[in-house]
Amino acid sequence: MEFRALRAFLAVADFGNITRAAENLHVSQPALSQTMQNLEREIGRPLFRRTTGGVELTSDGKLLRFHALRIVHAVEDAEQELGTGQRHESDLRVGVLPTLAHDYVPGILRQLVDSTREALAIKLVESHTQGLVKQVLMGALHVAILDLPISEPSLEVATLWRERLVIVASPESSLESEMSWADMAGMPFITMEPGYGLRDVLFQVALFHGFQPRIVFELTSFNALLGFVRAGFGIALVPYRSIPWEVARGGVRLVKPLPETHRNIGIISRGGRRLPHAAAMLKHLLIEASPRISVQEGTDWE
Repeated sequence: MEFRALRAFLAVADFGNITRAAENLHVSQPALSQTMQNLEREIGRPLFRRTTGGVELTSDGKLLRFHALRIVHAVEDAEQELGTGQRHESDLRVGVLPTLAHDYVPGILRQLVDSTREALAIKLVESHTQGLVKQVLMGALHVAILDLPISEPSLEVATLWRERLVIVASPESSLESEMSWADMAGMPFITMEPGYGLRDVLFQVALFHGFQPRIVFELTSFNALLGFVRAGFGIALVPYRSIPWEVARGGVRLVKPLPETHRNIGIISRGGRRLPHAAAMLKHLLIEASPRISVQEGTDWE
């Protein structure tokens, strides 16, 4: 069983799609398909079953994934400690939600850079929650800062702070400044595409209050979401700290949902692994800053 084949198998398992896994591995789709067929032939059992959207693991595939992760992580740890891998301690690969990439995270990264003597090569990746989880599992990212909960047992998860969520509407909206969730039933919602935790929170809260949200647009960009709200196509659930400037300039109208709605923000990394020094320092700085950020998030707005 070749190590390269195990890496390829994990990529297919994480992406659930051979084409996307091949793109991530920078190999052709036929070559990756052949590698998976050879691996199944070697094991003597099917590892994947086809679905409408790609592939999913069989029970044997799940068992192989458990052991393959341990093998790949052990080899990568050995390469890291011996200095024989392609990446070095000064590399830092961080994933972050788009709504977190403009305030707290850049400031803490600046603090990290200023506090270290080594030249850091920082790669920052913005993606949705599911995409960040997959990239951490595959080793493409050291850590990711995203919304919780995360149910993947092979990840180490630390809660950082609780983030307040609010409703935004167009400036011409006649909605009150405070509004119960039940009163939003039937209203058109604009949200991020599937994979974003913010979308999941909307559905969870709406269903808890007895209705299925009526989605009129699912977007990939937070700025686009605000643009469609501004144009009057619907309302949206967003992090409060992401929109003060828009509210101040009259771009959107702020509505406080009742009861108040929050989501937890946390940092994830692969469990059972030693983080590179820079990644460990970033995690430490984020945890250290969490009480201060929590106080800022808890401050009432006027």
